[in-house]
Amino acid sequence: MKNVRETRKKLLYTREVPMPEAIFQELSQTVDILMIPMNQTVKLQAPPQKADYDWIFFTSVNAVNYFDFSQFNQEVKTVAIGNQTTKVLIDKGYQVTFQPKEGYSEGLIHEWLAINPDPQRILWPHSLHARRVIYDQLNERGHMVLEQVIYKNEFSDEHRSQLTELFRQGDLDYVLFASPSAWESFYQTAKQCQLPNDFWENLTIAAIGPVTANVIRQAGYLVAIQPEIYDMPHLYACLLQHIKEPIKQKEK
Repeated sequence: MKNVRETRKKLLYTREVPMPEAIFQELSQTVDILMIPMNQTVKLQAPPQKADYDWIFFTSVNAVNYFDFSQFNQEVKTVAIGNQTTKVLIDKGYQVTFQPKEGYSEGLIHEWLAINPDPQRILWPHSLHARRVIYDQLNERGHMVLEQVIYKNEFSDEHRSQLTELFRQGDLDYVLFASPSAWESFYQTAKQCQLPNDFWENLTIAAIGPVTANVIRQAGYLVAIQPEIYDMPHLYACLLQHIKEPIKQKEK
């Protein structure tokens, strides 16, 4: 008889932010969770920005955490993408003027432009190598986007070695991605390794939203799990449902 431990499936969690304890405990009942961050955020020094802007766009929690609020214009209007970004801002004592229904840049632009047709000056703090959608599309529509590159993502040698060893073992069933950069670190490392022929076929990929999912699909791989609301709580819920469904079928 096969050992129970050997039959348990493995989930790779790729975020730097720890998985919530309640989610970890619930998932651990059915899968073994491996934690290897695909990226770690590193603060960058950016020149201070004068307070002559009308809006500030926070597109992630990291942008809030690394922004120097000593340069914050108290009269500015604030945009936040996602419930968690809004929560972090409010916890810091700042009000959010506008949060788009869609949790990604294209949705933000579409909704924000509908109510702001006149030219505005926008401060956009972001990561190195951030997608250019906000800058390009808003400038094209006559707005002025002021950029601040305040942090970058790095894939450490230690975590790369851990991922390489995991690939060497060839034993992985689920992987969760919350950003295109996390997928890129995973995929570029995978391309350097000799994987079992059925590795990708047996791997179930979960992505937080359409931007991350599209990058994965463009590489030729299937995204099996994607929530309708693009945030971590809904991604966890979809992942839990997907993992538990086969167990329910067996119990019938």
